Amino acid sequence: MEGYIDYLKVIFLFGLIGAILLWLAKSYGFFVLPHGREKKTNPVGIVTLIAAFTIYLGMTMVIAPLLAKAIEYFYSFLTNKNIPNAAFSWLQLLILGAIFTLFYLSCRAQDPLLFRKIWKDRTIARPTNIAIDFLMGIMTWIISFPLVLAIGQLADMALYFFFKFENYEQVAVHYLKTTLESPAMLSVALFTILIAAPIIEEFLFRGCLLTYLKRYMPIKGAIVLSALCFSLFHFAPSQGLGNISLVASLFVLALFLGFIYERQASLFASIGLHMTFNAVSTFRIVFFPD
Repeated sequence: MEGYIDYLKVIFLFGLIGAILLWLAKSYGFFVLPHGREKKTNPVGIVTLIAAFTIYLGMTMVIAPLLAKAIEYFYSFLTNKNIPNAAFSWLQLLILGAIFTLFYLSCRAQDPLLFRKIWKDRTIARPTNIAIDFLMGIMTWIISFPLVLAIGQLADMALYFFFKFENYEQVAVHYLKTTLESPAMLSVALFTILIAAPIIEEFLFRGCLLTYLKRYMPIKGAIVLSALCFSLFHFAPSQGLGNISLVASLFVLALFLGFIYERQASLFASIGLHMTFNAVSTFRIVFFPD
């Protein structure tokens, strides 16, 4: 019973803070989407969408594992030793760089200006500069974080109430903790979590998927559907029930990511929010691992 009370206290506190912040933001006109992003100016078609996800999934699920196996085999063959774990971190950097490069080349092959158009729509009236977009993303974290946390705690409480499920560790959290003893691996992990992942995921889910969905549905519907895809994309079969709270909280976060992307007509805005969310979570894991 005491566990339920603790969950309820956290949910009530952050839910209340979130409700107040949402009300204040709405009162000041924050939740107003700009006009002028008509479907006819939509730069992302089915070819762009398929190419982007093919590049990402192909590099992460096919090329990266094959390269890792090949490097491990040749290293052990030449030295009769196991390859250092740090080597796989550098391979991860290589894959991330290749993914981003292929994104750019794929867009350029379709339209020399497509890559730029995905990052920032300058056809709307009075477009803001990139620095403002990024700062708006950071500010959106302040509004969204209490609600994201409350939803995550609510899902945790449901898991505990119905299945007595607790004390699990998310895959990303486990990955980061395994690098804490190695400065080289930690550096690569921090770069991946704080910089590379937000950029690549925002390009995929907001820049490509959300923009494509707007061809066939209203902006709000596209934001919701892309948020659902984003949250389910982070589903890890090995976690079982532990995925419920992660998927629920990421869905709420993704609603804000989609909104701020549309509000600012800029990928830099959603990247700012995504980076801030990851940075705060990483700070807690690194400095308060228990």
